[in-house]
Amino acid sequence: MSEVGIAILGYGDVGRKHLYAFRNIRFHFPELSIVPIVRVVYGRRLESVKAFAEKYGIPRYSINMDEAIRSDDISVVDVALPNYLHHVATFKAIDNGKHVICEKPLAITAELAWEMYQRAKDSGVLHGVVYNYRWLPAIQLARKLIEIGVIGKVHHFRGMYLEDYGADPSKPLSWRYRKAEAGSGTLGDNATHVIDLARFLVGEIVEVCAKGATYICERPLPEDPSKKGRVDTDDEFVSIVMFRNGAIGTIEASRIAHGRRNWLEIEVRGTKGYIVWNLNRLNELELFIEDDIQSNGPRRILVTDAKHPYIERFWPPNAPIGLVDGFTIAFAEYFKAMEEKREYIPNFLDGAINCSVIDAMLKSWQEGKCIEVRYS
Repeated sequence: MSEVGIAILGYGDVGRKHLYAFRNIRFHFPELSIVPIVRVVYGRRLESVKAFAEKYGIPRYSINMDEAIRSDDISVVDVALPNYLHHVATFKAIDNGKHVICEKPLAITAELAWEMYQRAKDSGVLHGVVYNYRWLPAIQLARKLIEIGVIGKVHHFRGMYLEDYGADPSKPLSWRYRKAEAGSGTLGDNATHVIDLARFLVGEIVEVCAKGATYICERPLPEDPSKKGRVDTDDEFVSIVMFRNGAIGTIEASRIAHGRRNWLEIEVRGTKGYIVWNLNRLNELELFIEDDIQSNGPRRILVTDAKHPYIERFWPPNAPIGLVDGFTIAFAEYFKAMEEKREYIPNFLDGAINCSVIDAMLKSWQEGKCIEVRYS
């Protein structure tokens, strides 16, 4: 066995999910010769990062990013920071010869994302983007069913990611509501996952026609709640998308959809039927096949059998897995790629393409016309 030291940059909810996943890899993927060990956590607030490290038993903590990254016992840098720091942390990691895992979206602009990809590619480090939903067994099965033609030739994709974390106007003006720090709002926070699933299941998006809206235009300042600051990122977004293979689709995202706490749903329709998946029932697929005379209607597939993707690594047949298990699979595959000395997918190229789609959607909204997606 070979230990690989990890520096987690960020101690928020995302950082906690990553920590959980790293620590569970050995349990579910015991054949890996690589043992990931989280050795340090970085954060910008001393008391908070210290508390996180002590609570979860991380040996070291730091408020100095360079110190956390360049340590000799660190091989992989896991970037779980606000969007505007993704490229900063990634460039530091690459300059120090460290492998990098970065949260979505890869950067606040496509230009920065493509620069991150090029520098990572030129340096030879192993780079990956955390699109955890594509690793869930139900999504893996959906891709397989689509690839073998169960629903025929795909002609339509529908995806939505609705949440209500921003529905309360009294919530403070955090970085997610500032364009300079987030790049975009629900588009880069929620729709980025839908874009990834669309690419994973259907193919490349070549043109978009989009509209966005900001309904809560001011929020209390964190440092002084009696004062308000301007929100300049989108609350809701809708886009028509055109795929390279001729299919069309829609992508929808919201952070102010009351009652939708984590509503991610996708539907892929083809010439013979359709597949529907919803995060709230993440172990299930709804499948309809037109010429299936036995069922004559949609069927539910419970993706918990040992023959289904990755399930044999978890619990007895028909026992469901959870949201964070998708992170565990994603990171296990990253270290498997490291072990086999090959590239990991989704990597910074996927992240850059995703950011190009986001930028095209923003431009379409601003200019009021359809925009082609640039792949460079």
